Amino acid sequence: MENDVSLWLGNFSNFDELEKYTEIKYDDDGNSIPSVFEKEFKLGYYDRDLIEKDWIPEAEDDIKQLLVDFSYDDQLIKQFNDVELNSKYNTIILIYNYNYNKEGSQVTSVNKKAYKLDFIGAAEYID
Repeated sequence: MENDVSLWLGNFSNFDELEKYTEIKYDDDGNSIPSVFEKEFKLGYYDRDLIEKDWIPEAEDDIKQLLVDFSYDDQLIKQFNDVELNSKYNTIILIYNYNYNKEGSQVTSVNKKAYKLDFIGAAEYID
């Protein structure tokens, strides 16, 4: 089955900071509170079980190196291979079965003092 995947690349000081940024919290009634990531990028509905993320100690500007070992990496690398990265990144976030390009109020980049995150694009993969 053909599905979409959306890719963000960024820079965080460590994996714990990335975890805090993407953490879903819950109120006393059990309702989810969106993560900072979801709020800043105004994400629509996606299956929260279909997100992969990683932080690497050495920033990299080769998209092939950033995507290796992620699910469907061979398919994703082929599609993102032509993307020219203008900086080095140490953080990768992928949301499967989700196409961020279809969101109405798309945010392409968030640049804060403690972190930076860029939406790179969406691709298709065959499950």
